[in-house]
Amino acid sequence: MATYGATFRQLRIGKNMTLKELADEQVSVGFLSKFETDQSKISVDRLMHLLDKMNVTADEYFFAQHDGYAKPQVPKIWSEMSVPNAVAALGSGFYYTAGLSNRGQWEKLARWQQHLAEQASSTLTMGHWLNLDFAQLLLAQHQQSEPYPFAQRAITYLQQIDEWSIYELIVFNVFLQGMSVPDAQQLALSAKHKLVSQAPLSEIAGMHRGFLVTSFCFFMNRTRFDIAEELLGQMHSLHKEQSPQQSTGDFGMLILWCQGWLTYRRDSEERGQSQMKDALTIMRLCEEESLWRLYAAFSDRIWQTKDDHLLYHSRLMA
Repeated sequence: MATYGATFRQLRIGKNMTLKELADEQVSVGFLSKFETDQSKISVDRLMHLLDKMNVTADEYFFAQHDGYAKPQVPKIWSEMSVPNAVAALGSGFYYTAGLSNRGQWEKLARWQQHLAEQASSTLTMGHWLNLDFAQLLLAQHQQSEPYPFAQRAITYLQQIDEWSIYELIVFNVFLQGMSVPDAQQLALSAKHKLVSQAPLSEIAGMHRGFLVTSFCFFMNRTRFDIAEELLGQMHSLHKEQSPQQSTGDFGMLILWCQGWLTYRRDSEERGQSQMKDALTIMRLCEEESLWRLYAAFSDRIWQTKDDHLLYHSRLMA
């Protein structure tokens, strides 16, 4: 099986296109050269962007990647989807798996995990293996087993990607609960750098908000209040840096809610619960019904236990 870069080069040459013709504000000639010679990795949405410029479908690329059409690796519907929708499709497996876990449908989740495992021998895409790992991770947590081994492939994948996109953030968010604190810290810092360096604030703000909130919840789960407080400060900074056009009220509500949670666990339960309830009230008054339902349920779980380590924000998000 050819490497991803070698396959890309083969298709580019077949289209009689130069690196200079493909380079744009998203990818430079230097980066493309490194990608083709396997010196650099590329994110899913940027690869799809380049394939679109070459008029190559995702099917054609992955069929070439796996030496012909004998083992199709990507659903044909991809060729009819826009890049954002294709990335969303990659994340849909995670959300389906998380939804089964969140609703306590463990037998169905076990059958889904078995189905993914049976397909794995003939499916070589990273997306499929990560979907299988995530199902195994959630089942391990349910069985009170160690989830860390099932996060290793995701950690390695994220460490190797030079330019993060929304897909890498999805992977980070769903596997975060199975990571060690050092791995989570390292990847969180890496994610922040890669996001900020690759796009202006107006383009990454939506991704960055969700990444910060999920990371905050992880460190609250691990009672690392010092790191959680640092992330809360980053949320405040991001909120202040946004223009009125970029700013969204829901992010301000989440900041208030997160501040309340930190206060509840670290300083004063009464004061913290009051702040969390204030945030929930604002969500309701502003008719953010889905947000209110989600965080009202999460708040109830927090108030009913003295220990947050079994509360998984990324699972609840499904």
